[in-house]
Amino acid sequence: MMKKRIFYLCINLFVLNTLQAQEVLTGLRFNPEIKKISDNFSILHQKSVSNFIYYESILIPFTEDFSNYSFYPDTGLWIDNYAFANNSFGLHPPTLGMVTLDAVDQFGKVYQHGQKVAFSADTLTSRPIRLDSIFSPFPKGLTAADSLYFSFYYQPGGGIGQPWSRLGNAPEADDSLLLEFGYYTGDTVLAYYVNELFIADKDYAIGDTIFSSCDSTLFLVLSGENKQGDSLYVPCDSVLALESKWIRVWSSEGMTLEAFVDTFDLDTANLLFQQVMIPIVDSVYFNKGFQFRFRNYASLEYTDNNPTWASNVDFWNVDYIRLERTRSWADTVIDDVAFSNNPGSVLAHYQSMPWSQFKNNQTNELIDDFKVNLSNLSGVVKNTSYKYIITDEENQMIDNYDGGSYNISPVFTSGFQTYQPHANPPFSSTFPSDNKDSAIFNIIHIFKEAGSGDKNPKNDTAIFQQKFYNYFAYDDGVPESGYTVLNVYSYQTSMALGFSLYKADTLRAVEMYINQVLNDLNNFQFELTVWVDSSNYPGKIVYSELIEQEYSNDLYGFQRFYLKNSVPVSGKFYIGYQIETKNYLNIGFDQNNTSETIFYKTGNYWEKSFLFGTPMLRPFLGKEWTPLAIDVAEENISFQINLYPNPVNDILHLSLPEKIESKDIQMEIFTVNGQKIYSGNYRENINVSNYQSGFYVLKAYHKTTGEMLQSKFIVYH
Repeated sequence: MMKKRIFYLCINLFVLNTLQAQEVLTGLRFNPEIKKISDNFSILHQKSVSNFIYYESILIPFTEDFSNYSFYPDTGLWIDNYAFANNSFGLHPPTLGMVTLDAVDQFGKVYQHGQKVAFSADTLTSRPIRLDSIFSPFPKGLTAADSLYFSFYYQPGGGIGQPWSRLGNAPEADDSLLLEFGYYTGDTVLAYYVNELFIADKDYAIGDTIFSSCDSTLFLVLSGENKQGDSLYVPCDSVLALESKWIRVWSSEGMTLEAFVDTFDLDTANLLFQQVMIPIVDSVYFNKGFQFRFRNYASLEYTDNNPTWASNVDFWNVDYIRLERTRSWADTVIDDVAFSNNPGSVLAHYQSMPWSQFKNNQTNELIDDFKVNLSNLSGVVKNTSYKYIITDEENQMIDNYDGGSYNISPVFTSGFQTYQPHANPPFSSTFPSDNKDSAIFNIIHIFKEAGSGDKNPKNDTAIFQQKFYNYFAYDDGVPESGYTVLNVYSYQTSMALGFSLYKADTLRAVEMYINQVLNDLNNFQFELTVWVDSSNYPGKIVYSELIEQEYSNDLYGFQRFYLKNSVPVSGKFYIGYQIETKNYLNIGFDQNNTSETIFYKTGNYWEKSFLFGTPMLRPFLGKEWTPLAIDVAEENISFQINLYPNPVNDILHLSLPEKIESKDIQMEIFTVNGQKIYSGNYRENINVSNYQSGFYVLKAYHKTTGEMLQSKFIVYH
């Protein structure tokens, strides 16, 4: 999501040449993960009183490392949602999770004012922070003598290494990342207008004026002709806010990660983020309304004859932001040990696979060990412990591993942990088999300092939900770029992605992540195709169907195509497409996971791809089921509840769509054992600090419609 979601990130355009065939990695027109969440997300962290917006101030210390949540920044700390919280786009971050600023807005679309020259793109703005006083351990006014420092880590996007294996897109020299400090001026400014829908009662010409029905001082001057019956939005009311003045305090011009590494003499095998330290000394900031914000300038990259390549570019990754008093220039270490990555799937070849194909063939499908990056951000050796736990959907333990205790040296001098029981813990578990159609297991990794622990326990847990449904997936659902096959001699192109079965099965549907591009040029007919294997290459076509695309709000932007006729499959088979027209299909490309069975063809022979990553296609197998259109399903659901952060340590935040009134929602919270621990009306914030660590179920009931929604969340202290 939701914003850049999903979304997504792109890498510099480049062409991989053969004599007559080319594979191209492009950016993504928009981030579908962000888009999906934004469609059902109401920004509830601001208050409007008598048409005046203000934000509650928070206290120092301010600490944010974006651990264990995704998509939108935490509304407890931030007042906007343009940046994208994720685990996908940074390389060797200090802790699990980061925020990425790029060229798409909070809805995951390239900014409408985007152009080839640098334009203002994302903003990440903090809540107001009280720098006038502290209240613990005793009340005290703050001044420059308290030695306040603001620090953060950053990294330009684009990855490192060969062009075909890089991660995202690097900002050019004319692009930039900025940090600004702000403070309240004492004045008020217009924040925005509340608009009302106006249906034209007659024909209107350019320059005509339409007055607001709710405020005669507000009006709209038409810039185009409108016919009777046209829909227009007319300002109805004005909303004011406190005015902030912003001052630039730091900036970085765009560069590649290689140049970044050379500039700061970084070790490519270790931490690849650079920390910035900024003192706060100007007296104008020591008030109740101090704020900071990151902004980036981006520039679109495309040729005039390829507008479909105008996509998300120029990434900046930001991590571990701190604002605290009694610091100094030398206070660059953090009393924290943390995960730098999520160890991910326990499957050796896939991110997900059908339960029926896995449960009786586990030995051949499971990994031997995890690859875990663990960092010690302090300046001293820390004694730490590592373990992982596997639970089922009911939170019943399936297996566990304890790596014991071991010392970890500071990451700045020694890199990530190398002790094998922690860095490469073995995996030898077996999942219990049953007769069900699907299964879900939770892989919970815990890494923490021995004894009392460090000051930031949020990043000491990494959770991966291993899904066994009815489909195969090499990808993790997050496309970092787009994949296209070009033919320089004719219109004919084909691509195929291979999958291997443990036992014969039936192919029922295919999901594809198809990138939405400028002018809907990806919206054309193509032949969805299935091949059997021939000496480890796509062979005979066993199914072909002309597909008419219909973009939908399906999960993560995938389109699901139900086959008109089921296809028996066994051994190895391939799914993909064939195109006979002058069109190029842009498919989502996951660069964090890879497949060795990607093939493309522009003539008579198949070529094997050498790109690192995987096109995002998923075959659905098993017994027959009745397709349910996404639009129909959504029409039957009148409300949703978003929970964040998840896992949660203290305050669980909830949000409803704007059209749902909180008074209509009743809630209950249960433990996994069925014990009800909360019952009452809808609340935006629930204090779970006294809950025991573990899984919980929230049930929400609509009092009028009788509908019930159920969501799970994890409490971890």
